[in-house]
Amino acid sequence: MVESQQRPTEPSERLIHIDVIRGVAVLGILTVNMMYFAWPAYHELVEIELSRSAADHLVENAIRLLAEGKFITMFSLLFGVGIAMLLERAEAGGADARRLLVRRMTVLLGIGLVHTIFVWVHDVLVYFALIGFLLLLFRDTPEEELPRWIAAVLLLPIVGTLTIAGINTYAARTPAGAAELQATVADQQAWFGELYERAFDAYARGGYLQATTQRVFDFAIEFVGGFLMSSFFLILAMFLAGLYIGRRGLLRDAARRLDWWKRALTRATPVGLIGSLLLVYGHWIGEPVARSWPLVMRAVGTFVGAPALCLAYVSALVLLMHRPAARTLLSPLAPVGRMALSNYLLQSLICTTLFYGYGFGLFGRVRPAQGLVLTVIIFGLQIVLSNIWLRGFAYGPAELLWRRLTYR
Repeated sequence: MVESQQRPTEPSERLIHIDVIRGVAVLGILTVNMMYFAWPAYHELVEIELSRSAADHLVENAIRLLAEGKFITMFSLLFGVGIAMLLERAEAGGADARRLLVRRMTVLLGIGLVHTIFVWVHDVLVYFALIGFLLLLFRDTPEEELPRWIAAVLLLPIVGTLTIAGINTYAARTPAGAAELQATVADQQAWFGELYERAFDAYARGGYLQATTQRVFDFAIEFVGGFLMSSFFLILAMFLAGLYIGRRGLLRDAARRLDWWKRALTRATPVGLIGSLLLVYGHWIGEPVARSWPLVMRAVGTFVGAPALCLAYVSALVLLMHRPAARTLLSPLAPVGRMALSNYLLQSLICTTLFYGYGFGLFGRVRPAQGLVLTVIIFGLQIVLSNIWLRGFAYGPAELLWRRLTYR
């Protein structure tokens, strides 16, 4: 009897403004990911001249200012909102909410691992699933305590970065310390250069088996250096923010909470822009392997600027969706959001086919401005396909698989 009460949200119960926001997140993620499809991720850690034009530099800095970190946080926030709604529905129906969440995250983990190993290494689904399990620890956390947890989680990596920068700055005060620090940075540069060349060879010139082997290797590097040291804190904080917004019904009852969203827009926008400017400036003045204060600027931009600007974007979209003209303009994005998982996976299939050596071999040839044009084309195609698909089906193919395996 309990199993029969566990059911997902039906299409008729969906809230269009949430789907539109999720659709915008799908576009933002593709915009940021495009250069990671086209080049080894290590290109940001080594001094490599990509012969970029003025347009390329403009596009790269605009993406870093307005998109980098802002849409993975938006996806994470909406994921947290979805978990809050799932737990609420399960408990209201007398179902075992803990068991349902574990099963849902286990299925997502499986989908993410398949995607990571066999399609594209920079998957976020594995990380979402692993952190999703952790939300069980916050299931009974009082609503008023969640903002304090969010602040603490975001503050931790900033404090850690500040500590490292302080230690390095102190060590460089003596000639011996400066020489040792310089040698360490040189060793890091050499290692990242080797990783770059290995990845470039595998993805640009290798066959599918070589690329798959490289994906497994790169995932291990990224999991330790990228996820555990950085993304973990950002995603967890936004999951908790989503849990808070979901419990308060700020998105579910958005029409009655517009004042809250107006205040959020007013307060989050300047914080987000200032933080994001620090991120851009930190990249501009810093070394590829930052050893002092540019790294702190990047940390502030990532853990303060990105969440704040994400909240500003969500607030603006909520308010726009309650204006008839804007609602009409944005509504075609809702099907993209309803099929967010399918569209996310489709982006990987399209881009790896375009870029990798076993496909059309464009890896290492597409610059930022060209990547932005390609992003617009691919996302435009996804808008058309999503609208057509949902005329005949209630769910996207990946969503249906996730639903079937979760609810059996």
